[in-house]
Amino acid sequence: MLRYEAPKLGNNDDFVDSIATALLDAFSSSLKGKTNCKGGVYRAGIGSAMYYLWHANEIGASADGRRKGEPFGTNYSVSLFARVKGPVSVIASMTKQHFGNAINGGPLTLEFHPSVFADDDGIEKVGMLVKSFIDRGGHQLQLNTVNTAVLLDAQKHPEKYRHLVVRIWGWSAYFTELDKEYQDHVIKRQVYKI
Repeated sequence: MLRYEAPKLGNNDDFVDSIATALLDAFSSSLKGKTNCKGGVYRAGIGSAMYYLWHANEIGASADGRRKGEPFGTNYSVSLFARVKGPVSVIASMTKQHFGNAINGGPLTLEFHPSVFADDDGIEKVGMLVKSFIDRGGHQLQLNTVNTAVLLDAQKHPEKYRHLVVRIWGWSAYFTELDKEYQDHVIKRQVYKI
């Protein structure tokens, strides 16, 4: 029930989104006035870099239904197991927080099926999503295009996909050169259509 049926961030649910806001505010407040060993100031951030995989085995099961060993979503993105209404609800949900208090990285990552970019109408809709994200005060937005069927075939036949590039976290890589755990993570991410 926690994994798939419990309310999740990404569905524009004010109650759930207010919890995320409170947690981010508490995180930011806990760092106020704290300095590091170099005299710099600690700042709250929502970027995960590669740790969404690295910490998966170190951190036990989580309250969202994630089992020990399963990866987290990248950066400031919805859970890999969240059932969300679509990219509009994700943007609405993920732009309610007080990002002025958490300025240390962390894009919202959205993967789109290539069909979204097949015509001018789809491209215009993506443009409207980006504008909505900006207008709502979003922090960072990272858009990717992925085709799950192609990625699965690339795992089986890497020789056919030497030039296939995917976004990982702040950088892009050749899919066939990635460790399998990174390949699997890209495949598990939500792929949106408009």
